Amino acid sequence: MTEENYRYRTSPLFLRNQFKGKGKVQMPVSDDFNDLLLIGFDKISTNDTKHFNRMVHFFLYDYKFERVWKNPDIDLEKLKCYRAVLSPDFSMHV
Repeated sequence: MTEENYRYRTSPLFLRNQFKGKGKVQMPVSDDFNDLLLIGFDKISTNDTKHFNRMVHFFLYDYKFERVWKNPDIDLEKLKCYRAVLSPDFSMHV
């Protein structure tokens, strides 16, 4: 491993280094999300203020969130209202 790579991986700015590790491989774990509920991206709305404490997920069919990839600015203001947002992840099959 190069020195530059080592500095990057051990930097306190690297998100995973902000959480204590557990287990044999010191997997970073955050307990901050134990009480957090999820909401699907296809259900978010700026009018539905009772769900703003939830984490937005993209565990949906790809076509339901493809617009986030193509033009993220459209939904950015809506996503900012929620407590957290998981990153979209497209299917690997063709």
